[in-house]
Amino acid sequence: MVSDEHLDGGYSSQTDCPDLFIPDFTRARTFIESDRWPGDEEFTLTLTDESGKRTFAYCIRHLIRQHEANHDQATCSKEGDLPEVFAIISPIHAPLFYFALARECVCYLHDSLERLKNLLNVVYRCTFPTDGSSLHVFEKAKDGTKRNIVIRGQGPVLGQSDCSAVVQRMGPEVTVAVIGALLAEQRVLIAGGSVQCICHAVQSIACLLHPFSWPYTLIPVLPDSLLEIVNSPTPYLIGLLRTNMYKLKPLVVKDKNRCTDDLNQVDFTDFIPVDLDGGIFVPQLTELHAANENVDFKAKNAFALCEKLLMPRKLAVNLATKLKEAVAVGEGPRADFLLQKAMLSWFAALIWPYKGCGFCAAFIAESNGDFESIRISKAQLVASHTSKSARRFTKWFVETGIFREWIRRKVASTPEMVNTIPHIAEDMANQKFDECIIAITPQVSQTRIANIFTKAHNVIFRSHLLKKL
Repeated sequence: MVSDEHLDGGYSSQTDCPDLFIPDFTRARTFIESDRWPGDEEFTLTLTDESGKRTFAYCIRHLIRQHEANHDQATCSKEGDLPEVFAIISPIHAPLFYFALARECVCYLHDSLERLKNLLNVVYRCTFPTDGSSLHVFEKAKDGTKRNIVIRGQGPVLGQSDCSAVVQRMGPEVTVAVIGALLAEQRVLIAGGSVQCICHAVQSIACLLHPFSWPYTLIPVLPDSLLEIVNSPTPYLIGLLRTNMYKLKPLVVKDKNRCTDDLNQVDFTDFIPVDLDGGIFVPQLTELHAANENVDFKAKNAFALCEKLLMPRKLAVNLATKLKEAVAVGEGPRADFLLQKAMLSWFAALIWPYKGCGFCAAFIAESNGDFESIRISKAQLVASHTSKSARRFTKWFVETGIFREWIRRKVASTPEMVNTIPHIAEDMANQKFDECIIAITPQVSQTRIANIFTKAHNVIFRSHLLKKL
């Protein structure tokens, strides 16, 4: 939750609230009485501490008019009222639940700060609702009015809510290129027009990596005041307001004497800038511009980038085809589910032999100083594939921090530890992932990678389609 010192003030300002929660604060404008408020803006921020542990901030940007509150409570000036951001911070990734709670909190804040404090005091003493249970808050106002607030808990959910909207907007081919860049541990920058759409895109792309996770820097939207972070030499996934892209030109255009529209002739040097609408950015002599919205041109550049990142074209085309089929049903929960299933089956088709390679034992042995065991496990996984494309992919993928972190979490995820915290999306993704691998392993030892992908895709879809679709 927001801290008491911020609650006492009743608002957030440039001096008492981190820039992170108001990323575009340098362009904040006041709203006078005659101005129409376009509506509250919801977005999720990811916060990472020194040890790499992540928490989530569920934010709502809203506006309190002077006539709605006392003068000392509203964020106002002589020119009008400034928007505020209300945030709930939690280590649990449950956006549906927390945004429902945050909306209630904002409604209470618009009524009075005292009512909000009373609500938060009650909520703080409640247990987090799991396994389909709900949060119940009963309120009896001073005037005798009774109100019962019920917010249903978010159980394990496979996939990011509304990630289909992001894939539809970026295009399946560009989405595959971005995933390829992350798997290759590049510096990936996603630009868009608003804080809400950028945060949603970054969170959705990170979610599509499940059962793997992004172990490096992840900033859903970079504040105007922290643009120097993009110069970091380590991998990252960062969202950026499109209006700030021109400031990054020196980072992208290294050779001032080269001018080309062909991505094959561009040296991205581990920096991949992407626009939500325009696709892969192409450096030019005089400006940095998006590839444009021509579908064929965007797809060509996306697949060219995949090849530069050592993702075989066949693998990229197979995944793009499945993503295209998923979003063909339209945006919404069904498409979200199909997208996540397509990703799981794609990963399963590539590293299905891992269970027979002794990675867990090798990882534990490595922590005790035996480095040979993990090397042998990696070599076994690569050699298990008869497909040259699969071998090329797995040979470098098993050396990445993404793969290593996944193995580490599997070793650490004993039943005793898992049962002490609420289920998260990664837990469900890993469960479905292993179910898929168990189902396809006996049948794929001598099968081409494209056929393995099709088999994995069919296995992982069948039970769900029969029950729900």
